[in-house]
Amino acid sequence: MSFKHLLLIPGLSVVCLLSACAGPMPQPDPGMAWIGLQEEAPNDMLAERVDGKRIDDGRFFEVAPGSHNLEVTLFEIPGGDSNQQDCEGKVSYNQFQAGEHYKLVETSLGREVSAKLEDSHGKELAQTGDFQCMPG
Repeated sequence: MSFKHLLLIPGLSVVCLLSACAGPMPQPDPGMAWIGLQEEAPNDMLAERVDGKRIDDGRFFEVAPGSHNLEVTLFEIPGGDSNQQDCEGKVSYNQFQAGEHYKLVETSLGREVSAKLEDSHGKELAQTGDFQCMPG
């Protein structure tokens, strides 16, 4: 295999990854709990891990009923000349219900960034601690 062909591998990997994110959202499994993500514009929040295990699609979580630990990464894009920050947060909840739709909502207050877990009626169920942020 030539050097040119080896250079194509990372590029094709990125294209495959981005095309997976750009595709339509899958239908929720009624036997699972669905957790969507809601960030404040212009930030981006990605689902990373459930119970320490990396997930395939960063646009949402889908978990079995019961107790789970969710981890997200927030790419905080400030206005002006400030640099982007990459922030990590964790939330635990022990009563996920099958067929229920939840939402993990970013909340920013000054320099503090966190998220709250809400059920389909907007009731707050759990909250992350402050996100751990580092310059991106």
